[in-house]
Amino acid sequence: MIHIHPFKLAAVLAASAALTGCLGDKSVRVTTQLTPLPTYQAQITRTAGGFPHIEAPDFASLGFGTGYAAAQDNVCHLAKNFLKYQGQLSQYFGPQDNNLGTDLVQQLIIQSGRYDTQVSLEMAALFDGYAAGYNRYLIDTPEAKWPDKRCAGAEWVQPISAELVKRIHLTPFFLPNFRDLLISAQPPSTPTARSDALALDSMFAAVDEITSLEDKGSNGVAIGREGSVSGGGVLFANPHMNWDESWRFYPMHQTIPGVMNVLGANAIDRASVGFGTNEHVAWTNTVSTATRFSFYQLALKPGDPFSYVVDGQAKPMTEIPVSVQVRQPDGTLAAHHHVFHETEFGYLIGQFPWNEQIAFAIRIADEGARGMQGGTLDYYKARSVRDVQAAQEKYQFTPVNLIAADKHGEVLYADVGPVANLTDEQLKTCSAFYGKALDGSRSACHWGNAEDASAPGLLGPSEQPHALRSDFVTNSNDSYWLPNPKQPLDGFRQSLGTQGTERSLRTRSGLLMIQNHLAAGEKFDLTSLKALMLSNQNTAGQLLRDDLVTLCRANDTVSVAGEAVSLGAACDALAGWDLHDNLDSRGAHLFREFIAEALKDAKLKHKHRWLPPQFNYAVPFDANDILNTPRGLDTQDNPKVLEALAKAVKRLNADGIALDARLGDLQFASKDGVKIPMHGGPENVGVFNKAEASYQGSAGYPDIDGSSYSWLMVTEFTPRGVKAQGVLAYSISTNPDSPHYRDMTDKFARKEFAVLPFTPEQVKAAAQSVLVIKQGAADCRGNGWQRFAEPSFSDEAQCRAHFAAQRQARLTDYVRL
Repeated sequence: MIHIHPFKLAAVLAASAALTGCLGDKSVRVTTQLTPLPTYQAQITRTAGGFPHIEAPDFASLGFGTGYAAAQDNVCHLAKNFLKYQGQLSQYFGPQDNNLGTDLVQQLIIQSGRYDTQVSLEMAALFDGYAAGYNRYLIDTPEAKWPDKRCAGAEWVQPISAELVKRIHLTPFFLPNFRDLLISAQPPSTPTARSDALALDSMFAAVDEITSLEDKGSNGVAIGREGSVSGGGVLFANPHMNWDESWRFYPMHQTIPGVMNVLGANAIDRASVGFGTNEHVAWTNTVSTATRFSFYQLALKPGDPFSYVVDGQAKPMTEIPVSVQVRQPDGTLAAHHHVFHETEFGYLIGQFPWNEQIAFAIRIADEGARGMQGGTLDYYKARSVRDVQAAQEKYQFTPVNLIAADKHGEVLYADVGPVANLTDEQLKTCSAFYGKALDGSRSACHWGNAEDASAPGLLGPSEQPHALRSDFVTNSNDSYWLPNPKQPLDGFRQSLGTQGTERSLRTRSGLLMIQNHLAAGEKFDLTSLKALMLSNQNTAGQLLRDDLVTLCRANDTVSVAGEAVSLGAACDALAGWDLHDNLDSRGAHLFREFIAEALKDAKLKHKHRWLPPQFNYAVPFDANDILNTPRGLDTQDNPKVLEALAKAVKRLNADGIALDARLGDLQFASKDGVKIPMHGGPENVGVFNKAEASYQGSAGYPDIDGSSYSWLMVTEFTPRGVKAQGVLAYSISTNPDSPHYRDMTDKFARKEFAVLPFTPEQVKAAAQSVLVIKQGAADCRGNGWQRFAEPSFSDEAQCRAHFAAQRQARLTDYVRL
């Protein structure tokens, strides 16, 4: 039997209606009449936790359902996000909270036109539909029935365009991170550069703070057939993002019958799945250490600070003036003007000097439009990890590590995204400005071009690392070097990261847990992998606690700033600690604050991923014993360790927090005034299930507020098909009045995931609600056309013509597939 999708059949019948055929000697004209299909048609089925499953007959309708569903859950959050991408936050909310800087950079992106480029027909249709779906929600929901009262009737809730949706998807991953560098670039006001040591220290600290990715990250674990119960792959996806509302995940299941079936999550304002699975392969990403940007020191033309010199030839900078409207304290608007300057190395940046002799620019190895021109769709169509690898190598469109598993039981680690094409020799001979930049005055220091690279200046995939295995691979934001202890990846360029060096605590945690589980003769399925990854083992505690207790018991009191601090209760609390960061773990907070004090004394920047370097270890780092070193403490003479412990004890005592308190009584997720006890621990103690929460004195850790667990999903390929579970740790909706504002948070606090149905039959069986939405020419009747703010129509006829043209374009697009 031949199966033809309804939309494809409709196009075929429409084309055949004009044909003349023969029946014997009698000519007949085919006069089949088709009822016009709506331009957009989607079904939104909600399952446990409010998880949306969107099914549609084409990409435009899929976007329509996705935009509508996202607005149902997060209309206020989305509306504000869309203002951000239009550079209009200051217009409605004033310049505070970094609104002005964000607007200026977004206007730079808009003005540059660099990201106003073509995308695939499928993605263009998806973006068009997403905008229409979001706008349709605004049309369908009168202010009186608005579900989120925080923005009901607000003037800043505006319709959006497909162009805006496209620009969101094409904005480079890293460019907005450099906002403060970009807007602080100012023409010289003095003829000499700042060069005193204090100014340099301050300058470098500021730049490091802006550009560091040390506290960002994710975990990705892929188990192959040698380690799985079913013989198929098992993938644990665990991206980490801040719990503030600047960047949220939104889970979704997107299906076009016969074309794609993809389940997972992405940033809330994206129209398609980014971390997820199809029927054959599952994938996730982690932040990479590869060089995604370079600072360049420019030699300026004498007497002209707006021209730079390369190989003796002067070149003018390009001025890019931008303007944003800024709301004043009295409610009026005033224009704010700013001028960016662009060179062949990228935009000029501040923090570094810009004087009469030198200036600095940043070149970013961004992903361009390549993912939207085929890379994403190739992921969706992939039938194995090798297909995913091929897509990544062809387009180099994700600037992160890739971890994947497939139904055949093969697993993949790869870092083959956009990376600066710089040789080790260039890094050595082109170093400028105290090693913080490259010399832009010589073309020999420019990024090279590779024949197999997807864009100029990028390192080719043939020179980038990957590993295909059948046991397991992982990455937790360390370099490419050790996806599996049995297969160190050696011999790659320095620009890709370090090799042969100490691994972070979180990396060691993940590798040790998996290795020990398999060494014990155990294999993984969905349930056991999830349980191990959420076991909250404290790696630093496992490495140090016993020796710390020995030191503690040998030193009853320690002097801190002339005050004698008793350590007896601390010794008992640490000895009784279960070496985990679970809700019932007692003493975990004491060890956490001990490490925090040690890192503070070491004067390290950011949240450190390694143990404090001033510890006197019993066993130092050994490249032949990567996972187990460094470990232990010198128990004979270690005053820095004792001092750090005494400081932690003194502070906790002063704040009235018992040294053996339960972590569940101290660490919370706060949801509209309700405190939900949360498990997990921070980067600096190596808890794989990463939860960053600032210590707030007597309140303990009242809010998960840093780069922490967010979307968690585990996928298992079994002989009976895909099994998947997932949870969004901060829940799907940002609306405090929604039933899905905290339900998944409560579930995750119990270490529970929602079962994610994958097949149409499973979705139907698990459905808690079903909504069918349509939009087409019928909506143009009477004065209905007046409701559509984007695009704007002058009359009913124009409205109908618009939808007719869109429908025909969708059908043509679909036949092409």
